[in-house]
Amino acid sequence: MKHVVFVDSTVSGLLAFEAAKRLGCHVTFIHQRDASFLTISIKDDTSRLEPYLRYVDAYLRIDNLEGGEFSRLLANLHAERPIDALISTSEAAIVPVAREAQRIGTLYPRYEALCGAVYKSRLRETLRAHGLRSPDFEVLSEEQLINGVVPSLSLPFVVKPTRGFAKQFSAICHSQTDFDAFLAELRQSRKGADPMIDHLVSRDYLVEQYIDGTLHSAEVIVQDTKVSCFATTIRFRADHSEILEMTATMPSGLDAAQRDEIKAYVQAVFSALGLDVGLYHVELLRDAKGPCLVEINARMMGSVAPQMYRMLTGIDPFELLVRLHLGEPILIDDSVLQRAGSVVTVASRNGGHIAHDYDPDTLQPLLDKYAIRFCTAHVAPGQAVNVYSGNIGTIGHVIVEDDCPHSAAKKGNRFLRELSSLYGLELATYTGAELA
Repeated sequence: MKHVVFVDSTVSGLLAFEAAKRLGCHVTFIHQRDASFLTISIKDDTSRLEPYLRYVDAYLRIDNLEGGEFSRLLANLHAERPIDALISTSEAAIVPVAREAQRIGTLYPRYEALCGAVYKSRLRETLRAHGLRSPDFEVLSEEQLINGVVPSLSLPFVVKPTRGFAKQFSAICHSQTDFDAFLAELRQSRKGADPMIDHLVSRDYLVEQYIDGTLHSAEVIVQDTKVSCFATTIRFRADHSEILEMTATMPSGLDAAQRDEIKAYVQAVFSALGLDVGLYHVELLRDAKGPCLVEINARMMGSVAPQMYRMLTGIDPFELLVRLHLGEPILIDDSVLQRAGSVVTVASRNGGHIAHDYDPDTLQPLLDKYAIRFCTAHVAPGQAVNVYSGNIGTIGHVIVEDDCPHSAAKKGNRFLRELSSLYGLELATYTGAELA
């Protein structure tokens, strides 16, 4: 029986436990107390773990992944039952997992190569050195930004931590007013940030050239240096804030030549970085010049996109993840995506409260009207909701299906408008040339 050890998780990533058990594996889950992406998501509601822990043979808690405790724990586990795969679906854990997988000898991206991909300034430097398309950039510290050091790049530009997640402390600045607002928000938001988030997000910032294009992702499996793409998406952004993604719509609507262009570009990027194995969520912009890399995430696609992929194809992406790390060959057939779906974010544009006279029983008829089979946007009358400022703190998600990606995206926007009326609260909606 193969021994698979999962370290930290996203909420959706908990589904990987069942996939591993279905494949006949002995499953261990290591959940750190400090800087856990899962803990950030579920807060103190540990009851949300219980349905998934029934697929786990050993559930272990440790303080953190940075000190010797993690190494010693894995060494003891490996001595008792050899570890065949060490896996994480959490952005917070992928770097220490890479370090330990290399020490143990399990299949995982090499530590230095992975750091060169997920630390955005190192990534940009590598792409520039290899002559691959990438925005112009510079790096400034948080102290420099707050003390008034002016970026040398001309507006518009994007500002984001060199290592971060969930759009925290990031902005697209089209004007000096936008940049001033970002700096003012940065001073305040860092002070009030969750300590775990503050720990995970770097205090060095990448300031990079703004690329005006459509936003896409490539869901990538790399085996023996060869890149395969098992799905592509198009992503529509909030009409009130370009930095905020509202949808992941699958497939992308790109034709075969455009998908091949993205695959060739991603292959060149991964070859330059020395990433020869792993599963990745790669974000790109595409304009008249072709694809341009936004970032590489060495983990499964986020939110509930894995559930959507399974709904549309009948294939469990977490099985692909486990089999990949066990060294089994993965054959990709992108023709399985015959129908389209869109993960639509349900979030408040301005914050506030759900109407006190909201009746939760009215939600299901609206879901039925749009043939929505998957929904996590369940709220109570009078419930306080946060303003949508990043991927943390949304109300929930729905998966909207249709015959083509643009129809699914359009349907999702109509649903949000009707749901706003039902909640008595203005929800964020999205826009894009394809939705006009």
